[in-house]
Amino acid sequence: MRRSSLALIAVSGTLLWVRTGFAQIGKNGSKTLLSKPAGGCPSFFEPQRFPATGQTTVYVVGDDGDLRAGAPLTYRDNGDGTITDEDTNLMWEKKDQASGGVHNWNNTYPWQGMCSNDPKTSCGTDADCSSGGSCIAAGGKLTIFQWVALLNTPPCFARHCDWRIPNVKELQSIVDYETYLPPVAAAFNNNCTPGCTVDGANHTRECSCTQSAGASQGYYWSGTSYAPSPLVKPPDSVLAWGVIFGDGDVLSAGKTDNDYIRAVRCGFVASAIR
Repeated sequence: MRRSSLALIAVSGTLLWVRTGFAQIGKNGSKTLLSKPAGGCPSFFEPQRFPATGQTTVYVVGDDGDLRAGAPLTYRDNGDGTITDEDTNLMWEKKDQASGGVHNWNNTYPWQGMCSNDPKTSCGTDADCSSGGSCIAAGGKLTIFQWVALLNTPPCFARHCDWRIPNVKELQSIVDYETYLPPVAAAFNNNCTPGCTVDGANHTRECSCTQSAGASQGYYWSGTSYAPSPLVKPPDSVLAWGVIFGDGDVLSAGKTDNDYIRAVRCGFVASAIR
């Protein structure tokens, strides 16, 4: 059963009912509540609009370029290594070419590793392993979940400690289908030269980079798993969804593959309460 709570507020002398959250009640009585926006994120009263594809070229009457359904793509560079999507209100990590940096656009990571004390148990972080086991990925790599934990280590990237892996719909929302190689707005692809950084710190050139080729052909991970196939015994999910930022395709890849990643924050995130 899905329930919503309402609150009565006054805006310019007018009383309005607004939703304050949604609770999902499970059969065992457990409850999941959509959290409030994190600090530094837009409030409940900020509109979240479904973005257009970005396509403006008309090939035939009635096509996407002709109708341009959805909110026009618009982004704001926050000057701290982040970009805010003014349609979805999601805040995105910028990528750069800083040598060895955590934001380097050439860095690739696997989606998952295996627990050191149980080679049959897959993991994203040590929290997935029992009895003090460690999550180990092939080649000494970090998993994408271990990588995003680095961004959330105080003082945290851009002073925000709630970065996460985007879901596949969020990731696809920044594709601009009017462009190609990479299909993104200029906010995600400008001034990308060797040594540039996401925020211009220490008198470096500020940039924003998006891979459209490289070792993984511009494939960026999402946190969304491919549903387990009923044809596989035992059923398991060994694939996850991602977006190729060469042409905008949404595809799945093996979770042990090494691919690119871009972090996001804000939006609504479920948090379990007892």
